[in-house]
Amino acid sequence: MDFTKNVISQTTSTNLNTSIKAFKSLIESDPKLYKLTTEMFTQTRPGDPTIPSNLATFIIQLNSLVRSAPVFSTQRWASSPLTRFIEPYIRTPSGYEFFLNAKVNNAFHDILKDWGKFLRSPESAAVLTSESNGWFSPDALANMRDFEKTFVCDPSKPHWGFNSWEEFFNRELRKGARPIAEPDNPGVVSAAVDGVTYKFATNIKAKDEYWLKDQLYSLEDMLDEDPIAGQFVGGTVLQVYLEPTGYHRWHAPVSGVVVRTLEIPGIFCPAQRDNTSLDDWVSESQGYAVHTATRHLIFIETEDKVLVCCLFAGILERGSCETTVLPGDYVEKGQELGMFHFGGFLGPRSGLIGRIQKI
Repeated sequence: MDFTKNVISQTTSTNLNTSIKAFKSLIESDPKLYKLTTEMFTQTRPGDPTIPSNLATFIIQLNSLVRSAPVFSTQRWASSPLTRFIEPYIRTPSGYEFFLNAKVNNAFHDILKDWGKFLRSPESAAVLTSESNGWFSPDALANMRDFEKTFVCDPSKPHWGFNSWEEFFNRELRKGARPIAEPDNPGVVSAAVDGVTYKFATNIKAKDEYWLKDQLYSLEDMLDEDPIAGQFVGGTVLQVYLEPTGYHRWHAPVSGVVVRTLEIPGIFCPAQRDNTSLDDWVSESQGYAVHTATRHLIFIETEDKVLVCCLFAGILERGSCETTVLPGDYVEKGQELGMFHFGGFLGPRSGLIGRIQKI
């Protein structure tokens, strides 16, 4: 065992989360992964004290990260700590290959589950305060307008009535806070999530080269080669993405019967590495994510027999999905369908995509 491995053993062999221990052992026991990690530390920004430059420090900081809840930041993606943590490494050739490795992918899904356990604990609510970098500080509330009017909460209670970070992240809407435009008009489609428009595309093909920059949509890849993809060829895609401070539950864009749900396991880190800023890195990976990330699909058939597919793709720390409706359920436009989870989802597992017709 070389010097670096000795350092790892001495500094991190105890007091590590179970998933982090397993991740550390995986790297140490796999020559290819160990080589990739060594190379990615030399390929990333040398001399930057904010970036771990060896595996020992990387493991320690990752372990600390999954034992803490995200704090608020006015910097757009700073409230997504795992994204910020691994972003410098993914930009390197070796780091990119490392994080797309199937074994690493599986290990990180376990790490996310460990983190999810912490984020459901009362201890995780420590960041839900009005102090600097707290989620109810003046800066935070300015980024979450009308929070008290919009979400079920009680500012008079500790942590505004939230018992954990997970409760805050998946906060519930107050009745009437999300009005639906013309709920009885089938010609009006409602937004499935509250997000920022990423792309609107028409005449979608069954197969296309989605992995290229400015990638096109490939139905067979988005739907994991499922035969139902053929029903959407030539259709239209509207894709939006959610901000870190946003509302993360899903709602039905149309009224109709849920005819099918589909879960597609994906890779932990569906991202491109050739962008220049963190904002670009996250934003421009959105199209790639709907082809590769873990995603839940909900198919709704309207009264006019139009099939609409709602595809929800999770990335990095917001990569866990939960569908809360079942095939056969009738859903009203605007009705809740499910949600994203921060960290890993511990319960049972179960954008808007559809062929646009006149309805």
